[in-house]
Amino acid sequence: MLNRIDVGKNLRERVPYSDITFPFNVWLDIFNDFINHTVNCHWHYDFEYGCVLSGTVDYYINNTHIKLRKGDCFFVNSNVLHMGKQPDSCSDAVMFTITFPVTLLTSNISDTIYAKYFQSVMNGRIDGFHVESGDLRGQDIKKLLTDLYNSKPTDFCYELKCMNRVSRLWIETLRYIGNDDDGFVLRTGSTHHAERIKEILSYIHEHYEGKITVDDLAKYANISRAECFRCFSRFMNKSPVEYINEYRMSVAAKLLKESEMSVTDIYSKCGFENASYFVKVFKGKYGVTPLRYRKGDTVIAEQRQRCNRI
Repeated sequence: MLNRIDVGKNLRERVPYSDITFPFNVWLDIFNDFINHTVNCHWHYDFEYGCVLSGTVDYYINNTHIKLRKGDCFFVNSNVLHMGKQPDSCSDAVMFTITFPVTLLTSNISDTIYAKYFQSVMNGRIDGFHVESGDLRGQDIKKLLTDLYNSKPTDFCYELKCMNRVSRLWIETLRYIGNDDDGFVLRTGSTHHAERIKEILSYIHEHYEGKITVDDLAKYANISRAECFRCFSRFMNKSPVEYINEYRMSVAAKLLKESEMSVTDIYSKCGFENASYFVKVFKGKYGVTPLRYRKGDTVIAEQRQRCNRI
């Protein structure tokens, strides 16, 4: 089975914490285990940090593209769209990510801790930031992330140690963003554009089985065709049609691996009108025909147990 992020219609990830009374998780993302080598576009109310262990990753925080290399770290603010993709020139991209909600450190959004140390960040001008491996200013952040990644639930006082490190991580984050803007992903104007692309992608994910045109997307979002193209270029670095086809391909690949549906039923379910076009697009994306892909003759590796994303 290949991996993909479990998101709802509005692209919000359903973060599956293993212990809902202690909402903290460490994930290992092996990009070869994801459909299209992509951690698909999503958002969540939780904070997210990450660090690249090998290879390179084309990472997007809202409409900002960041080239992450081995040793680079990043932070994504609450309620911010983000995605990651292994570039074609790389075959071994792996990163770990850490997620936790604000409630891990403060249970009451009306208390002093939330007001003084979290509210200004969550409602502020920073969508995220990245720390290059050689940046001395962010070494404390990287060390804490590495310590959290290397911790094991079986360690003595695991939860207490995690709480301590997460608290220190947030302190270092506040200190880091209190400096200059180097490496920051800043909000440009209102969040209206981000909300608009969420709506458009949600429409695609809900209606991919039928015919979708750019006019349909523009009408749904109450924008012009030109603005629809600009939204996709800004946030997805591709055209609407390219995204629609890639999404349909990801669904088809998942069905080929995880279901017994015929190729005919799959291409029909994924919104393709004829088999020859489906096979052409699929082969162009994955390098093999759908039937060969189903039999395992593919450039995409099977999922390994090391990756615990759902």
